[in-house]
Amino acid sequence: MLQALLSAIVEILLSAAWSAVIRFFGLEHAVEIATAVLGLACIVIGSAVLLLGHG
Repeated sequence: MLQALLSAIVEILLSAAWSAVIRFFGLEHAVEIATAVLGLACIVIGSAVLLLGHG
């Protein structure tokens, strides 16, 4: 129950954040920002897996 509530809160916050990014930078720049964030997330996940020894 708590996990579902936290998940909903995070989803709302991310939606609001992306709406703000699109309004502030425009759609074209928002796509570039999303690509950069996705790339950084992949690097962070890969580094965590490597450091934890599950890779």
